[in-house]
Amino acid sequence: MGGLGAKTSEGCGMQTRRDFLKTAALAAPAWSDLSTLPAWTQAGAAETGRFLFGASVYPDIEGGDQGKIILDLLERAHMNLARVGESSWGNLETAPGQFNFGWLREFLDQMHERGIAAILGTSTYTPPQWLAAAHPEILVVLEPGSGPSDPMSRKCPCLNHPLYRAACRRYIQALAHEFHDHPAVIGWQLDNEIEFVDQIICYNPACEHAWRAWLENTFHTPEEFNARLDLIDWGMKIQSFDEVPQPRRGVEGGSASVREQLPALSLAAFHFRRDTILGFLAEQASLLRDAGVRQWLLTDWNPLWTAIADDPKAQEFMSIAGLNYYQDSTDKPESWNNSPWHFDMHRSCYGKNQFIVTETRIGVAGATVMWDPAPNREQFRMWDLQLAAFGASGIMYWSGNRWRGGHWPNWGGLLDWSGHFEPDVEWATELGAFFARWGTTLLAHPVESRAAVLTDFDNRAALEIYPHVPDSRSVFTDTFAALHRLGIGTDTINSVKAREVDNLKKYDLLVLAAATAFDDAPAVESLRQFVLQGGTLIVTPFTAYMDDNGIFRGDGFAANLSALTGNIVRTVRWAGSPKRGNKTQLAVNWSGSQVSGRSPVSLDGYMEYLEIGGPDTNTIATFVSDQQIIDGRPAATLHKLGRGQVIKLGFWPADDSLLTLVGHASPLMHPLLAAPLPDGVLAAPRSDQSLFVINATSQPKTCAFRSAATDRIAQRTVSANKSLDPYETLWLEAKASI
Repeated sequence: MGGLGAKTSEGCGMQTRRDFLKTAALAAPAWSDLSTLPAWTQAGAAETGRFLFGASVYPDIEGGDQGKIILDLLERAHMNLARVGESSWGNLETAPGQFNFGWLREFLDQMHERGIAAILGTSTYTPPQWLAAAHPEILVVLEPGSGPSDPMSRKCPCLNHPLYRAACRRYIQALAHEFHDHPAVIGWQLDNEIEFVDQIICYNPACEHAWRAWLENTFHTPEEFNARLDLIDWGMKIQSFDEVPQPRRGVEGGSASVREQLPALSLAAFHFRRDTILGFLAEQASLLRDAGVRQWLLTDWNPLWTAIADDPKAQEFMSIAGLNYYQDSTDKPESWNNSPWHFDMHRSCYGKNQFIVTETRIGVAGATVMWDPAPNREQFRMWDLQLAAFGASGIMYWSGNRWRGGHWPNWGGLLDWSGHFEPDVEWATELGAFFARWGTTLLAHPVESRAAVLTDFDNRAALEIYPHVPDSRSVFTDTFAALHRLGIGTDTINSVKAREVDNLKKYDLLVLAAATAFDDAPAVESLRQFVLQGGTLIVTPFTAYMDDNGIFRGDGFAANLSALTGNIVRTVRWAGSPKRGNKTQLAVNWSGSQVSGRSPVSLDGYMEYLEIGGPDTNTIATFVSDQQIIDGRPAATLHKLGRGQVIKLGFWPADDSLLTLVGHASPLMHPLLAAPLPDGVLAAPRSDQSLFVINATSQPKTCAFRSAATDRIAQRTVSANKSLDPYETLWLEAKASI
C-alpha cells in the first residue's frame, strides 16, 4: 500500500470498465454484508464514572509550549476530557506509510499524567495533500463529467473510491496499533461530521459504479425496481440498472433542482448515500476492533433533519452517540422547538440513555465571518446546562486553541489569537466547577422517559423529499417541544426496534409524529399489542402516507393503521388561512372529554379527510369552516382498544390543545408542574424525580409549580409561582433541603 504515494500512469478515466470494476470491488464491504457486521459487546467500553467536560484540542497547530498551555487551561477550567487528532492525518502520516506518532504519544502521555481523558479521532475526512495530489481521481466530482473538486477542501474524497479506502485502512490500522491500549484514550471518533455528505451527490466513476451496485443489491432486478418505484407511471420503466444514473439537474426543475420530477429516485439516492456513509464508518469500526481497540466508538453526528445516527446499521457498531450542537444566540422559536428531538434521539438511540456533545460553541461562532453574536453569561450557562439536562454525559467545546489559518481561521475558542485565555473561559470554569460537584448525580440519575416518538432516517428522508406542505416538519419538532413543556421524558425509537413489543413496554405513551413512510407490518402489530396492554398511541397527520420507496398508498393514507385508529384518511386538503388572501382561519371544535373549546388549525389550514371505520371509534373534534365540504367533518378521533386507546389527529393545532390532550389521555405531566410550561420553556425529568426547567428565551417566563421546591443550582427555594429570568435554568427537587 506504500505505492499509493506514486502517481499512476493512468487515472480512473483511462482504465477499461472491467479494470475499474475489478478495482472498485476492493473498496468497501458489499452492501449485503453491512447487516452481518458483529454487534460489538460494550462490556469493555470505557465507563468513566465521571461527568466529562473539556474541549477539542490541536497540539499540532502550534509548536513550543502550546501543548502545555492547552493542558494548563483544561485543568484550570475543571476539564477532564479532550478530543485529539480529529484533523491530524497529514501530520501523523507525513508520506505514504511513513508515520510520525511521537508528538501525539507525548501529548497523550501528558494528558494521562494530569488525569485528562482523550477521544482520539481517525481524521479521515481531510486526507493529506500528498494523497490528493498524487491521486486526483479519488476526489469528489460535483457535476457529471466535470473535473474533481478542490483537493484542499474538507470532505473532498469520494467515499467509494478504492484507492482512498485503501489509504484510510492503512492509516487507521497504524493508528490503532500505536494507540489501542494508551491509558488516556477512552474513545475513538470515526471521521468527522460525516452526515453532511448525505446532502452531496458525488459523480466520481467510483460512486456511479457503487450506485448501480447498490441498486442491484437493493432492488435485485430491473423488473422489481420498476414495480417498487411504480415506473409504469409516465412510461419510465428501465431494462437495465446501467440506465439509471444518480440524480442530476433536469430541464423542468430549474438550475438548482436535482430530479424534482422523479422524487422516488431521489429518495433512493438518499438511501444509497446513507448506506455509503454507514459502510465507510463500519469498516473503520471493524479495523479498530480487529486491532484490539475496546474503548467507545463514536462519531460526531450533526443536528440534521436527515440524521442517520438512529439507523439500525449504526446501532450495530456505535457505542455511544456524539453530537455537534451549536446554539443560536438570538430568539428563534425553531431553536427551542428543534433542539429537544436532536437531544432525545442521540441520547436514546444506542440504549445508553446518555450522549457526548463532541462540539459546542464557546464565544463567537464563525470562520472568516462571524456567524452569530456572542452570548451573555446567562445564555452561555443555559446552553450547557440544557445539554446536561437532556442527558449529555460529556460536553466538549470547539475549540480549545484558536485556528489561525489552515482551511479557515476560527473566531471561537478558549484561547484568543495570541494564545491567552478568552474572557469566556471564566464562564466555562464556573460550569466546570458545577459539573465537578454534580456530575456524579447527573450520571446516577439519568433522564427518565415514559414516552417515545417513532422516527428514523427512512421516515425523515421521505418527508424531506415529499414535504406535503411547506411547514410539514413542524408536526414532528412540535411534538417533542410539547412533551417537554409537560416535563415528560421522551425517547425515540426506530421502526426496527418497534417490531419488538418488549422494546415498548417501558413507555406509557407512543407518538407516530409525521412518520410519513411508516409501512412496517411487524411494527404495526407491536403497536397494537402495546395499546391492548394499556398504552396510549397518538397518530398525527403525515403518518403512513407511503412506503419506504416513496410510493403513495393506494388503499388510503394510514390504511395499514386502520385496526389501530379505527379510521383511514381517504384524501387531504389544504384549506389555506387569512395570510393567503381571503381564506378564513380553519378551526376545530372539541367535543370529547379530553379537550373543550375551539382550536385554530396550523399548517396553514392543512387537514385530512377521516373516514370512521367502526362503532368503537368516537369523534372528539370536528372542523369548523366556511367551506361546506370541510365543515363538520371529523378532525380527531378516539379509538378504545383493549385496555388502551388510540388518538388520531386529522389536523395539527395552532394552540396548546395538544398539551391538554396529552395531559388528559396519558397523565404523565411531571408532578412538580401545576400547568404546562410556557412556549420557549422546556423541562427534562431525571430518575430521582428532580426536574430541569430551562427558559431558552431572552424574555421572562412565568411557570406554575405545585408547591415550593428547591433549586439545586442556586441552592435556594423556588416559589410555586415563579417568574424565570431570561435564560434561567432551574434544577428542582421537591424536598426543601439539598
